[in-house]
Amino acid sequence: MANRNLYKGISFDNFSRNKSLKLFDVDLIKKDLLNNIFTRRGERVKMFTYGTRIPDLVFEPLDEEALNVIEEDIRGVVIGEPRVSLVDLRIVPLYDRSVVIVSVVLFYIELDFTDTLSVNITFET
Repeated sequence: MANRNLYKGISFDNFSRNKSLKLFDVDLIKKDLLNNIFTRRGERVKMFTYGTRIPDLVFEPLDEEALNVIEEDIRGVVIGEPRVSLVDLRIVPLYDRSVVIVSVVLFYIELDFTDTLSVNITFET
């Protein structure tokens, strides 16, 4: 990563781990993606298309339809993020635990770096 601290932001989640509010580059982009994924679509004021249907799925059955929604919404979030491009997307349902493990391999365009974003989605039983 040649461009150190190209992106800068803050997160209160980061404070509990690192005693700092600051996030940079890959950590910031991942946090932004996770915020988008776990925000209900239409929840943000005047940003009606921001977010996904994933937060609402956790109360539905873990079936093929839910997996299709997860894949479609995560692809949409990644495609809508100009700082990354999608390299690979894998969705693994663990039916016995009511969990879906999502692994997204991303290429960080301006950072010239590839990394994996892992997301666990737990369904209520």
